[in-house]
Amino acid sequence: MVETPPTPTINRRARLASFLARTPSAQLVAIGALSALLVAGSGYLAPARHELTERDVTEAIKQAIGSATPGPNLAIAAFKNVRESVVMVKTRAAGEATLQPRGSGVLLDSGSSVITSLHVVRDAVQITVVFFDGEEVPGYLGRTDGAFDVALLNVVSSGRKPAVLASAKDLKVGDDAFIVGSPLGLSNTLSVGAISRLGSTFQPAYQDEPLRGLIQFDATVYPGSSGGALINRRGEVIAIVTAVANPVGISGIGFAVPMDAAASASGSNPF
Repeated sequence: MVETPPTPTINRRARLASFLARTPSAQLVAIGALSALLVAGSGYLAPARHELTERDVTEAIKQAIGSATPGPNLAIAAFKNVRESVVMVKTRAAGEATLQPRGSGVLLDSGSSVITSLHVVRDAVQITVVFFDGEEVPGYLGRTDGAFDVALLNVVSSGRKPAVLASAKDLKVGDDAFIVGSPLGLSNTLSVGAISRLGSTFQPAYQDEPLRGLIQFDATVYPGSSGGALINRRGEVIAIVTAVANPVGISGIGFAVPMDAAASASGSNPF
């Protein structure tokens, strides 16, 4: 029988096996050296770390601010939703020759009633309601409630946009306070602030008993704002402006009767 000569591949495998069998210690040393080399070389293979500087942080903040999309101006939308429903109230007291702007009011329905502050019309012998577009109509005193300083005026004007009323029960300190009225005889005026307190009591100069359960806000109130609207972000009327803390009449602290109480006093509570 003729033997087949070993192939080169078989010869290499045999020589490698013989070498491994004779040099176990050398193999361990080689493995250790190779591992150390890989660990040392990892610092060269990985990307270099970059320490953040104050300039890097400043640039990152600038980029973030520059790319931020500004939020919507809530006051614009709120005012737009209510401006047609807030009126100016002019009155003439006994001994006066002409009507004078005294306050503001809120249209409760499509042209037949306006709610305002009682002290605005208490001494009036003549009342006129001026709508946002300048139309003037006579106003006639209806229901009143001194405990909440509210009065209902009956008017004759059709096709008007009534205010959307909302309860103030869910109101929180810190919520936006948007005031819409006719201060100093300037119709369709907006004042912006925040709700600063709930359940306040205030003693106004125009009556003997204090007003209770009021909403306190820091939007500036000028003479003629009484009877105007305190509205939320949706332009819903949540209270009727009634007083300011400053006896001069201009103040950063104002008070409003919650719509829940004002509507009940006027004889119509939708809540």
